[in-house]
Amino acid sequence: MSASQSYESICLPIEFMNALSRSQDLNETLNLISYWLPKIIESDRASVCLGNRPDETLEVYALFGNNAIKAKTILPVNGTMVGRVYQSKTLEIQNNLKESEDLDCIRLYQGGINSCIDAPLQKLDNCFGTLNIGRLRENAYQPQDAILLDCIANWLANYLHSQMEISVQKRRAETDPLTETSNRRCLTSVGNEMFIKWKRDHQSFSMIMIDIDNFKRINDCYGHNAGDQVLINFSRAVSKVIRKSDLFFRIGGEEFVILAKDSEASISKHAERIRKTIEEMNVQYDNHTINITISCGVTTVHSDDETLECVYCRADQALYQSKKNGRNMTTIVLAQA
Repeated sequence: MSASQSYESICLPIEFMNALSRSQDLNETLNLISYWLPKIIESDRASVCLGNRPDETLEVYALFGNNAIKAKTILPVNGTMVGRVYQSKTLEIQNNLKESEDLDCIRLYQGGINSCIDAPLQKLDNCFGTLNIGRLRENAYQPQDAILLDCIANWLANYLHSQMEISVQKRRAETDPLTETSNRRCLTSVGNEMFIKWKRDHQSFSMIMIDIDNFKRINDCYGHNAGDQVLINFSRAVSKVIRKSDLFFRIGGEEFVILAKDSEASISKHAERIRKTIEEMNVQYDNHTINITISCGVTTVHSDDETLECVYCRADQALYQSKKNGRNMTTIVLAQA
């Protein structure tokens, strides 16, 4: 919509509305919004920022077009135009970015953007993010554009807020509250998706099943609070040593699973790195030093596997062998015995 058109009504592309209604999750919705905004209000760049309340920052979650400020960039609330809009819950328009002293405006100008508008995303007087558009030329935006963006932001805020609530609830349902790792429910969901990709696209994956050795003895000797602290420290240590592509789950008690994209040749070495990391750590609790070790069972998906359960049972078999043979070791089973 150009500045010369009426802003007493809003015309949105049917394709955008249909895509929005079919969107399955928050990330997909955010990407749709950033893609379609420049087609609704002529722009060379569009992004969606969401607030991180604890540390008072904003993150660029979705971006389309000019990448002067890239996606996943963390911006401070203080000293930025987008942060000011976020705090004041009031739209701002800046048609001459070279004169701005705001950090984000300076970065946009350095990347070729000369005009921008930021609009708050708010629900029940709670601002949770911003919609942002930019043009390469100066004095590109008129008041009509600002009003239109503000109206779109108010409309989308309700939709986004609902999806964010659903995402939070889903994350809670799939997260172990003690260790903050993913839980068995999440393992089933994610693992089945990986298995489907394996059958369809031959995207191989491996599974490491982990058991903390003699965990019952820790609870009996030091108490269940000490056991909980061991589980927390263990989870943090593993989270630091695994790769970004690895997926880590607590499946119950002292048992954990890692899904990795390693091949048969490398997965055993990866499991050994994790085992040695845990062997070298200790947990301080109530003037006690608690040393722990783990047993690992490793396997890789095979063409004769009919379900994820086949992979799971084979990893469990390998874990049993590690425990039977003295614990604090890694056993790999690559095919059904």
